[in-house]
Amino acid sequence: MKINEVIVEGTTTGQGTHARGDMQTISDEAKAAIPNAQTFPNLNQSTGSAYLNYRMGIALAGAPTYPTKMAADNWIGGDPLLSTYTDVEQEIVNAAALQVGAGQSQKWSNKRSQEIPTTHKTSPIAKPKKNQYGV
Repeated sequence: MKINEVIVEGTTTGQGTHARGDMQTISDEAKAAIPNAQTFPNLNQSTGSAYLNYRMGIALAGAPTYPTKMAADNWIGGDPLLSTYTDVEQEIVNAAALQVGAGQSQKWSNKRSQEIPTTHKTSPIAKPKKNQYGV
């Protein structure tokens, strides 16, 4: 069997057309076998928002009780976050970005990792307590 016999993307083989173009609609057999089948076109990985799709998955994991309200976006949104350790790794990122036309990157930190201001402010070891004799 050839792969194009198994995968029939983008063709209409007598099954009608989809609302988003010439995509196949779900077959009657699949409808009968899948209870409550539903889709969210706005979460489509290629034509919608892949990030919103990810957030939906996170929300599904805690639904319906946690969290009660989940933001659809956060500080990074759908942007990929890359962190390079060496100059060679940065060259790789720059070359790949140039190849795909990713545009300008936004630098959010410098080359060195730093301790946050609250690090080592409180000792994890309890202070010695004196007994009734002062020892």
